[in-house]
Parts: sequence; C-alpha cells; structure tokens
Amino acid sequence: MEQTLLKEKKYSGRYVALKDYDTHVVIADGKEPQEAYEAAVKKGCADPVIIYVPVKGMVHIY
Repeated sequence: MEQTLLKEKKYSGRYVALKDYDTHVVIADGKEPQEAYEAAVKKGCADPVIIYVPVKGMVHIY
C-alpha cells in the first residue's frame, strides 16, 4: 500500500487529484471524486490519481 501524505489543511475532507503517486503536488480538488478528476483532466492530466484527504481525527475503516 502506498502512503501519500498531504499536510495542507485546506484539502481536509476533500478529494484531490495528483499526477501520480510519486508526485505529491495537487493538480485539482473537489467535494466529490468526479469533480476532482474532471478538473485534473481539463488541466491536462490524462490519468490522475484521486485520493481522499481525511479530516483530522476522523476514523477510517477499510
């Protein structure tokens, strides 16, 4: 499992689009994954990686 860290609070609780797992630069973000994906594609990223940035203290069960 790849661990991707984003430390910017402005993305807390949002979906973000990254160019790939190695580049931790946010291309686009949105409230829904489709919104982040479409914004990234419009900016020229053909195959963005979409991740959810959890709210601090939020419990996640996988």
